[in-house]
Amino acid sequence: MSIPKTQNFSEHLERSLERLGGHVEQQIESRGEQNISERELVKESIQSFTKEVATSQEIAAPAVQSTPQNTSQSLPSYLQDEEGNENAKHIVGALVEEALSHGLEKAVTHAKKYPAFVEDAFHDALVDKLLPELKRRGILK
Repeated sequence: MSIPKTQNFSEHLERSLERLGGHVEQQIESRGEQNISERELVKESIQSFTKEVATSQEIAAPAVQSTPQNTSQSLPSYLQDEEGNENAKHIVGALVEEALSHGLEKAVTHAKKYPAFVEDAFHDALVDKLLPELKRRGILK
């Protein structure tokens, strides 16, 4: 399947989106007629993608030095609303920024070094960012 590219995405993210699209298609095939939301389908695909990356790469030290421009827009609502968890907000925002700049593989590898809560919030933030693009590319209807 040839997926149209978006010019404002990095080359790394383009390759990642093609791989993620394959995971989404596998999830759709394996689900058959089951009624599952698009968000859940994409989240499960990201988790599958994460497992694939984790088994193919060594987990490196986290790279969250950069500060995202607008972190709050990247965060899932439950993390935005939570008071006193600024460190998790910063990490998730930096991971999303890394995914958009350097590709999903690198970001999901770094996310594995954090507690499950942070990794799950990162996956939710990715769903929010990538769902519209996956729809635009025709991977989801």
